[in-house]
Amino acid sequence: MSIKPYAEVIVDVTAKKLDRIFHYTIPPTLQGRLKEGMRVIVPFGRRTVEGYVLGFSEHAEVSGLKDIIDMVEETPLLSPDLMTLAGWMSERYMCSKVDAIRCMMPAGARMTGRKYVVPTGVSLTDDMGKSLLGPELVIYEYLLNKGRIPYKELCELVGERKGRKAIQGLSGSGLVEVVEEMKAKARSQFLQIVDMGVDGAELAEVIDQLSGRAPKQAAVLRSCQDKGALTVTELARFSGTTSATVRELVKKGYLVLTQKEILRDPFKAKIFSSTKPHELTPQQMKALKELVKGIDRGRHQTYLLHGVTGSGKTEVYLQAIAYCLGKGRPAIVLVPEISLTPQMVERFKGRFGRMVAVLHSRLSTGERFDEWKLIREGRVKVVVGARSAVFAPFKDPGLIIIDEEHETSYKQEDNPKYHAREIAVARAQLGGGVVVLGSATPSLESYSRAAAGKYKLLNLSQRVLGQPMPTVEIVDLREEMREGNRSIFSRKLLEKINGAMERHEQVILFLNRRGYSTFVVCRECGLVMKCPRCSISLTLHAGENLLRCHYCDHHQRAPETCPHCGSSSIRHFGVGTQKVEEEVGKWFAGAKVARMDMDTTTRKGAHEQILGKFKEGQIDILIGTQMIAKGLDFPGVTLVGVITADTALNLPDFRSAERTFQLLTQVAGRAGRGTAPGEVVIQTYNPEHYSIVNAQTHNYMGFYREEIKTREALEYPPYCSLVRIVIYGTEENSVIRGAEILAAVLRQAVSQVNTGTSYPMLGPAPAPLSRLRNRYRWQVCLKGKPGKLLRQLAGDAVAKAREDPYFGDLGISVDVDPMGIS
Repeated sequence: MSIKPYAEVIVDVTAKKLDRIFHYTIPPTLQGRLKEGMRVIVPFGRRTVEGYVLGFSEHAEVSGLKDIIDMVEETPLLSPDLMTLAGWMSERYMCSKVDAIRCMMPAGARMTGRKYVVPTGVSLTDDMGKSLLGPELVIYEYLLNKGRIPYKELCELVGERKGRKAIQGLSGSGLVEVVEEMKAKARSQFLQIVDMGVDGAELAEVIDQLSGRAPKQAAVLRSCQDKGALTVTELARFSGTTSATVRELVKKGYLVLTQKEILRDPFKAKIFSSTKPHELTPQQMKALKELVKGIDRGRHQTYLLHGVTGSGKTEVYLQAIAYCLGKGRPAIVLVPEISLTPQMVERFKGRFGRMVAVLHSRLSTGERFDEWKLIREGRVKVVVGARSAVFAPFKDPGLIIIDEEHETSYKQEDNPKYHAREIAVARAQLGGGVVVLGSATPSLESYSRAAAGKYKLLNLSQRVLGQPMPTVEIVDLREEMREGNRSIFSRKLLEKINGAMERHEQVILFLNRRGYSTFVVCRECGLVMKCPRCSISLTLHAGENLLRCHYCDHHQRAPETCPHCGSSSIRHFGVGTQKVEEEVGKWFAGAKVARMDMDTTTRKGAHEQILGKFKEGQIDILIGTQMIAKGLDFPGVTLVGVITADTALNLPDFRSAERTFQLLTQVAGRAGRGTAPGEVVIQTYNPEHYSIVNAQTHNYMGFYREEIKTREALEYPPYCSLVRIVIYGTEENSVIRGAEILAAVLRQAVSQVNTGTSYPMLGPAPAPLSRLRNRYRWQVCLKGKPGKLLRQLAGDAVAKAREDPYFGDLGISVDVDPMGIS
């Protein structure tokens, strides 16, 4: 609570030069009420904007400071540790502090301003009327009829330029006033309810008096006495009368209207069966004891829980959380995909009931806002969610769990490009918490840290019920082609699916590519149908007969003839999940088939619906992309088929082998989790590749030893840090010139470093996706260590390059330690 006269505020305006503290005076009405971490409304130039209080000071750098207009809430929105974390993020990810703070805000809570014009009530004299110009008169008369009008609407009435000038003239004459209101998209929801205004003997007397002369009013009072607090409409309905009768009793003071907050619960219609802790295997018990020791110490420690698929990592999480809650500290659990959330929510709600809140993007804005409020107010103790849940507003969480920690979806693609794993570790360091990174296929960065002793390694090498790992067969698609099989299914996979269907078992077919065909080409002139806004081929979606871009969602009708040469030799190449679904229907006509990808799960609740049917046995064959590849636990699945293992392997990216191994191992782990043994068939054109060979034997260490040698030889993470800088704009030549300017500045900066360490630079070169949403993209990548110096070099170079007038309106995107450079 401040007694200092000046507040240090960072304003919510995106501009690098504004990423600093601004001083404001604290008006008498806010003296003693303002605290660090609070949101405030402040004047900024000609605007009214939202800001965040970072601290207070006795002195200000300049005179003539403006007052803070108001507080948004009576309590700080951000805790001190989150404010400190925002500062760390700003340095780590080379972003503004306000960009970091926005990550921590609940969905829809940011305040946005809107200008209105209102009549002041000053009478229009004859002289004033004569002096009004045409547009001023039109606007003034419109205002008198309508009252308060949005500024933009009035400008559009007579034209933008004339409108602004007219409003300015009317404001100068004192006839109108321009006001700005700040509103948030998400707010608490309240319901007006009716309750008793009298009770006891007085109530009995009132009912007795009204029974003769106003029986309907008496009936309302009796209903309210019996039913308790209800809405006006509900009370009138129960009483067999109208709302007017209820409101009459409110006027008389016999009833009172109050506001009741209504929480939007995304799971109110779902019943979760309560579960008890399971008996742990010796390996699980050993891992849990280590986590308990870490929680008891009250100091930061990061653990890597390396457990094969089906080894019971989730049960270890649940029992570690129960212990943490018993110590009075809350816990956060991150899952990588929305598709994992329904099953994880069921497990955590079943164990901890109402103590669990859920945060992910498939909830409505209001639902996410209310879940966030429950967390901040301490009304729940466990949060389960996707990436952004790492910012859940708990005070000093004792345990942060990141399930499937290797997943690339933990890396934010938009600015700031943070990684949830790094945020979790940084947050736990601030509050003395424990971080658990769980995976059957840990990222190379995490495993190398564990090998170096920075993380503590815990192993679960066996499945919980002693089930064997599924047997994996590799099918060489080149051999299939040589023997005349041009189907998307190998003979081995068809044989295995037939067997599973005969035994009434379930099958998962995996292909990490949605749509029907991956590209459409004219065999006459060679034209490939490409997106007009992005440098990528369009994907055919057969049901809609549309060609779609999976980056900008441009779509157009699939042509019957070539738009370039007019030939009818239009052909579809490549395979997507839609095509797989069609082929399954032809080969297995009696099977119940479902597809799970971005196209089938856009509707709210679609994930839960599909997975629910699969769990209940209403689906025999589930076809899908990577959203079905991990985390799902269905005992009925005995066969997993990988249509092609080469989708990720052929990408021009240093992580392509790692992603291939992880995906294959994870999807293979869906088989054989019940009593029946599991089988996996992997179809590939690269059967000799070490990522596929090691996936066949579930051999993480074999893959790790091969891959880490390659990374070391090529100096890629974890042996260095990376900064990827993308320059983009609508004019290709300007983008190229901007990239060359930046590269020249970087070369000069690197040449002046005297640490004895090299900083290799890749580029400037076109980004692999060289055009995106009508913007050309070039990139420069810088490698080296230590990471802090690398970031400083990149940051200084970007700032200097921006000073070049040639840079103009070019955009720059900086990604620190990107998940890839493609």
